[in-house]
Amino acid sequence: MRRLALMTTLLFCALVWLCAPFAIGQTTPQATTPIYVCDCQPGADGDCVAGSDANDGLAPATAWQTVEQARSYFNNNISAGDEIRFCRGGLFDLGSGGSRWRSSQCSAEQPCVVADYAPPWASGDEARPILLRPIGDFVFDLANPGNAIADHGYVFRNLDLRCTGCTDGGWGFFFFNDVNDVTIENVDLDGFAIGIHLAGANPCQSGDPLCNGQNDRVTIRNVRITNSHHQGILGGANQLRIEDSHFENNGNGTVFDHNIYISSGSDIVIRGNELTRSSLDEDGNCGGTSLVGHGQLRDLLIEGNWVHEDVGKANQGCWGISITTGYSTPESFTNVTVRNNRVENVGNVAIGLSACISCTVENNVIVHAQPYGATAVAVPDIAGGPGDAVSQDMRIRNNSIAVNGGSTAIRLAAGSGHTVVSNAIRATTMNSAFNCFDLPLGTSAYTVVDYNLCHFIAGEWAHSIGDLASWQAQGWESHGRAVDPGFVTDTDLQIAAPTSAVVDAGHPTLSSSTDRLGRVRDAQPDAGAYEWIDNVKYLWLPIVLE
Repeated sequence: MRRLALMTTLLFCALVWLCAPFAIGQTTPQATTPIYVCDCQPGADGDCVAGSDANDGLAPATAWQTVEQARSYFNNNISAGDEIRFCRGGLFDLGSGGSRWRSSQCSAEQPCVVADYAPPWASGDEARPILLRPIGDFVFDLANPGNAIADHGYVFRNLDLRCTGCTDGGWGFFFFNDVNDVTIENVDLDGFAIGIHLAGANPCQSGDPLCNGQNDRVTIRNVRITNSHHQGILGGANQLRIEDSHFENNGNGTVFDHNIYISSGSDIVIRGNELTRSSLDEDGNCGGTSLVGHGQLRDLLIEGNWVHEDVGKANQGCWGISITTGYSTPESFTNVTVRNNRVENVGNVAIGLSACISCTVENNVIVHAQPYGATAVAVPDIAGGPGDAVSQDMRIRNNSIAVNGGSTAIRLAAGSGHTVVSNAIRATTMNSAFNCFDLPLGTSAYTVVDYNLCHFIAGEWAHSIGDLASWQAQGWESHGRAVDPGFVTDTDLQIAAPTSAVVDAGHPTLSSSTDRLGRVRDAQPDAGAYEWIDNVKYLWLPIVLE
């Protein structure tokens, strides 16, 4: 009878997964140990109650006080999956204390966590914990000294990092010597020389089979990086994600400083971010490219970002998105996609590429109303140097562009195998310097140029060629039309009505498969970034505002 009862219990446990000790091959997850820390330096919440380093730190009521004690524990005693938690409403003055946070015990499967907690004295209005560095030094230095050793598994979440003494030195986060599997999420960084620096590595330590001398699997999500003296984010990683974040006033007014500067890596996604006021000069004018990439990059997706400046507040060196040559060593960019972005009132290049192989620029909205001319899409935006790749197989399609009369909408002047189709362009002022296209290469360089729409009163359809008829006489653009695309306004480039000229005007087979809002294009796609959707037929679609 006992044996029958035991067998029944075992069967029941197997069926409903309630009895883990009986599950063959199952391991019990390691329990995590949170360490709580709370300090109340000037600027902390008015209700703040500091902990004490004489406490055990194992509960909110017995929190430690100093970051230095927490950092020492992290570096010397932490186990995989353990946590350091700072009190909401607290302010921690790091002074000249150490900055290295590193442990070989953390792992991708069980990362070590640095985050926040609600202290027992909280009333509910407490902000994220503030970690203040008053001198030019790091807050979180994730580097090991000496040769590179592969390091894995860190999470930083819900923190407010500030530096009041950083100009040429002092980073919020510093990656060096093969740092992998890191998430930085819901973190503010203000006033550093560099917000997040994804640096390189020394040679790998002998005997470390996991070391490749690169940063791998780094996610930066929902961060806010402001007022950096040089770069918001600098460097690179493989499987890098920069998403849903805000970048503002990073840089010191020169063309060498940027909101985001990517210098290496593969499988990179930069998506859903807002970038503005890049590298402001002393008059508050943007002076540097907001999102730039140099070096060797592969499989890069730049998608759904809003890059913008105010009219009258951008110098001509204030470009929008530029993946281009800039080093003395050979550079190339392979399989780069720039899509669904809005680039507004930046300098004299909105989206620029060079040395780009098999790259796509599609479904972008570009608006330029600055008091000087610009090129909305430029290839190359900077001429290549010795050893740099030559752009091949460029696809520029379904972009909606409204620019002032002194501008060039699309310039493609290097390489071969290119496709330029289904773009919708409007000159917003009269200026004889305007041209829809600057395509100066021989006819063999372009595979297809067709189904584009462009409206202008003064200027040229094609630079140095003349009007559309003259361009067609050279064998191009048999389906192109010199007609107003039918945007809602010169800043809202959605389709105004089903009778707009862009409707059903795109290339039937070479247009992008979806529009800027992710809607599938029909068998006769529209030109430009948007697809007109019949409101009766597609009532299930969400309303997405520009």
